[in-house]
Amino acid sequence: MMTSTIPPGAPRHRPLDVITAGVAGPARHEEVAELDTTAPPTTTRRRAGLADPMHPSVLGSIIGGAGATVFVLVNRSSLLPGAWPAVALLLWIVLVAAAVWTVLLRPRVLADPEPPSRFAGLVYLACVGGMLVGTVVGHALLAALDRTELMPAVVVLAVGLHFLPFAAAFHAPVFRWLGCGVATLGVLGLLWGWAGGAVAAAAVAVAAGLLMLAVITDAAWADGR
Repeated sequence: MMTSTIPPGAPRHRPLDVITAGVAGPARHEEVAELDTTAPPTTTRRRAGLADPMHPSVLGSIIGGAGATVFVLVNRSSLLPGAWPAVALLLWIVLVAAAVWTVLLRPRVLADPEPPSRFAGLVYLACVGGMLVGTVVGHALLAALDRTELMPAVVVLAVGLHFLPFAAAFHAPVFRWLGCGVATLGVLGLLWGWAGGAVAAAAVAVAAGLLMLAVITDAAWADGR
């Protein structure tokens, strides 16, 4: 019959205590922490957007920047007389350079995006479709009124409105500010253009493009702080 070899009065250890006996407390805690696979992954690693071009923040900025560029380059030639076409081009160059630096080249925190809402895909398709329909309907109305020179303002308004639902669908508040700003410029363009003609509508379209580039740059800069 086997008898216990533990001396009377000696502390009784659990099996895990026996296995880890002699290991320093802090080191043991660090070892356990390293084995903890339940901890959420870190998202604080900084990297340039060019290293992850398909990240939603990077890809969205590239698409938005392309649309902003179309607004500026297509409409700046209508800002006559004077040097306004050249001024618009200069501002566009400065803002594009800033956007390229902050979005693609400057290291920043590209955090894991929140999962989009359940109907985000449908929201996106509906908004794009609504923008196209709004543009076509707006053109028809302006043609009936013989005021097609105001079409740039209609396009600005449609683009601004189509941004608004993205804020909730993709958990990205930046779309709310962007949509409100661009849509407001579209309304102002229609009102100003009705009185001032094609130059006023074109000026608002150029301003909308520059605003979009500025918002894109600011959002990317905030990620890099």
